[in-house]
Amino acid sequence: MAAQEPSPPSSLEGNKPGFPKKILANNLEDKHLCNSCHKILRRPLQAQCGHRFCSFCFNKIVSSGPQKCSACIKEDLFEEPTSILKQGGAFPDNAARREVEALAAVCPNEGCTWAGTIKEFEASHEGNCDFMIILCPSCKELMRANEQERHNERECPERTLHCKYCKEPFLLKNIKAHDEICPKYPMICEGCAKKKIPREKYVDHIKFCSKFKAPCRFHVVGCDTSVEKEKIHEHERQCSYEHLNLLLHFIMGIKVSLESLQPQSLEVASHKLQELHQSLRDLELKMSQVGGGGAAPVQGACAPTIATSFTPLPSAMGAALELQLQSEKTKVAELNRRCQELELKVSTFENIVCVLNREMEHSCTTMEAYNRQHRLDQDKIEILNNKVRQLERTVSLRDLSIVEMDGKMREMSAATYDGIFVWKISDFTKKRQDAVAGRAPAMFSPGFS
Repeated sequence: MAAQEPSPPSSLEGNKPGFPKKILANNLEDKHLCNSCHKILRRPLQAQCGHRFCSFCFNKIVSSGPQKCSACIKEDLFEEPTSILKQGGAFPDNAARREVEALAAVCPNEGCTWAGTIKEFEASHEGNCDFMIILCPSCKELMRANEQERHNERECPERTLHCKYCKEPFLLKNIKAHDEICPKYPMICEGCAKKKIPREKYVDHIKFCSKFKAPCRFHVVGCDTSVEKEKIHEHERQCSYEHLNLLLHFIMGIKVSLESLQPQSLEVASHKLQELHQSLRDLELKMSQVGGGGAAPVQGACAPTIATSFTPLPSAMGAALELQLQSEKTKVAELNRRCQELELKVSTFENIVCVLNREMEHSCTTMEAYNRQHRLDQDKIEILNNKVRQLERTVSLRDLSIVEMDGKMREMSAATYDGIFVWKISDFTKKRQDAVAGRAPAMFSPGFS
């Protein structure tokens, strides 16, 4: 009689709790349930107290040290040390495992018509059902496994697309942002109407495009006309009067501004000069009164002398005042010159500030583009990580198949066809003691025919 073919070993054994109860096609018996998770036994282990546990559940219980068997306590059968669960204190219950794996099962996923045994469910259908509900890793939406490909390609709002111009990947929600920075995005020249100019070559194109409209060189003084580059000289020739008029208004405005900034030195100097002339006239009048009022000869003789000594005063003081006036005029001219220099420097600094502002705006735009590209790179890395995890799962399944084939090869190499079956039992003394003590009541031979 040939022994039953064992269930395929798995590299993932012990990593899952029991099977859900709803996969059974027939009535469920309590002996098939794990005493921890209360689901159908998966890779059952039998403790010394006789209770069965899933391999995953037992290892989880004893991972923090020896524990009391909850089933023994519940059934009021607790006794030490038998009811103490610990590492190495349980053995694989192959009889219970074969019994469970032979039970009829159906797929618990709605809409799936698969039917078979629990062994077949675990080996080929569990985790591979097309009707299994899965979670989209990008948008977290629930869907069936057979709808995942369509969801990823057409429906997922977080799906990754590839630019048809530069071939770079980006998220659907970032499509507008990518179009703004895509170096291959086709542009249309506003001058010559040429189409499909890559963005990276657009600046070079408009530098040499004769049809591209550029602002007039007199836009700084008020000309707001945009002219094609090939017609700029014609525009300047035709509008020379308007340009001169704009320049005149601009210069007059500068002059008014400078006059509002100049000190009123000239007016003050003129006012002082008038006051001095008035004082001189009053002094001359007094001196004439003093000279004409006396009758004595001495006084008469003295009068001309006095008058002669005071006559040059008005001219000398006038010359001094003229020199002071010239000095004030020189100061005013110097102030005017310095104001003009300051105005020129202010204009230069304003141009520098404008250039720096444009550079700052360009830097901000570039930084924002880099940030968007960084987010795209992060999303791409996450996609690659997901692919790596999928490949790891595929490798694990391959390992499972290889180990299964290796087991079958060992069984085939142990089989004989000459009518004589030799069953070599390793560690016979220990296994005999376990059988006598009742810890391992049964053993099963390898397959033979």
